[in-house]
Amino acid sequence: MRTIYAVLPALLFAGMAVAQVDGRSDPRDPKIKVPPVEFRSAFEGYRPYADQDLRDWRKSNDEVGAAGGHAGHRPAQTSKPQAGKPESPGGHGGHK
Repeated sequence: MRTIYAVLPALLFAGMAVAQVDGRSDPRDPKIKVPPVEFRSAFEGYRPYADQDLRDWRKSNDEVGAAGGHAGHRPAQTSKPQAGKPESPGGHGGHK
């Protein structure tokens, strides 16, 4: 019984190795057609850096404030806990 555990995987791996040989050609054969090498520059589609126009910082701050904060985040509202109601845990499972 223990012999089969050693022989069976060896036979399976040998079968897989034999199956991979079919369909391959010899890379050393000079008669094999090879697709032409295609050159593509790494700078293809490159756009040079251009400075952007600066905006008035006050106008930018007003726009962010009108949107509700940076990326739509609003400051947390603080309220006093009401009597009789347990305080709900904040973010991160109630950790401070």
